[in-house]
Amino acid sequence: MNTDPRKHSCDLIRLMPALIRLARILAPRPDLAEDMAQDALLRVWARLQNGHEIDDLRPYLMTTLRNASTKPVTQDQELTDQNTPSHDAEIWPRFACADVSSAISHLPDDQADLLRLLALHGATYAELAAAFDLPIGTVMSRLSRARAQLRRDLSLPKTCAVETLLEVTR
Repeated sequence: MNTDPRKHSCDLIRLMPALIRLARILAPRPDLAEDMAQDALLRVWARLQNGHEIDDLRPYLMTTLRNASTKPVTQDQELTDQNTPSHDAEIWPRFACADVSSAISHLPDDQADLLRLLALHGATYAELAAAFDLPIGTVMSRLSRARAQLRRDLSLPKTCAVETLLEVTR
């Protein structure tokens, strides 16, 4: 085979569609297929760059991909906070918001409506009582029952203030 790097790159580029098709057959997910195909290309390219002769590039490339697909993924280095992929910091409050929102939706409507106004608008008990035409004691009682139910639904200890969860949802 020709040892000209430009020839090798053209040959590899020409073989990429077939390589990706095979990778999609071998991989359980499209993103893994692309990773496998890229890894096979890099391995073969490195071999060519090191001066190794490959008589028939297509079968060699496809075999490299098949061999790579049967090997378990190994971790080259210990995972630390610096090299571990992480989610944006805002994703965790979103999860908490979704959990709280779901728990609130399971409350009786009279409790859920009061709790939503309290959480979203910071309404006072007096404002809630006026808005719902209820005695302030009824508002306090319903909110107390709603908080207790949220603690149970979210597996929170009795000492945990539900309002701390509600602040995340704002």
